[in-house]
Amino acid sequence: MKFLEATSFEKAQIVIIGAPFEEASSYRKGSAIAPAAIRRASQSIESYSAIFHSDLKDVALGDAGDLTLSPQVEEALSQIADAFEKHLRAGRKIVLLGGDHSVSIGAVLGAKRVFPQLQVAVLDAHSDWREVYNGNRYSHACTIRRIFEIVEGRVWVAGVRSFVGNEDWSRYVSIEDMPQKLDPSRPTYLSIDIDALDPSLCPGVGNPEPGGLRYEQVIALFKALQKFEIIGIDIVEVHPPYDPSEITAVTAAKLVQEGILAFASSTI
Repeated sequence: MKFLEATSFEKAQIVIIGAPFEEASSYRKGSAIAPAAIRRASQSIESYSAIFHSDLKDVALGDAGDLTLSPQVEEALSQIADAFEKHLRAGRKIVLLGGDHSVSIGAVLGAKRVFPQLQVAVLDAHSDWREVYNGNRYSHACTIRRIFEIVEGRVWVAGVRSFVGNEDWSRYVSIEDMPQKLDPSRPTYLSIDIDALDPSLCPGVGNPEPGGLRYEQVIALFKALQKFEIIGIDIVEVHPPYDPSEITAVTAAKLVQEGILAFASSTI
């Protein structure tokens, strides 16, 4: 099912938004074209999920297209935050297609305005715990640290194989332990940096790290989080130029589909 075949977003319960932004990347570029690549890859998958026994055709799903973002990082994150706040206050849940991982900072900023008790779950190959990187506090290498500050420490991260050394280690957990760290009574945002998966599965990323998660582990996490109120999810750091096979974008599209259907009971 093409995501673009979705209904008008004004009538949707769930809205897809693209954030074609890569100005906070630190190594190689390409994630700005990921929203288009993920939408295109969605044409290759069936709309029915044999895992969750439901169909995207039965979900009130809308596509709001891509945000027009400033090349200035802080301004772009403010624009993403405003878009999130608008849709969440309208009663919609959000699927964000990045973009580099900095876009998640904007998403969490906007979501926190609507849900003050927000908690965040992240899958990532990197700890993203730097205070500043290349003079930028909002580099994608600083994403977890900024989110930690926004949600007052209520963030947990799984899949990490690359660390700085001064992390708050209590925030970094195994993917199997993550559901036990989260509070089922709190609204939850889920951020998936596609490089959390092993690069043998998803080679088209900005900073590949060996030893990553399996696809089945991510699906198992979706199952474990079905009892939570998931108010939004994102898929970030797909780099189409580094994956001519397009399997990384296809995997991202499949995770969008399965994520939406996994959390349908919480109206995402």
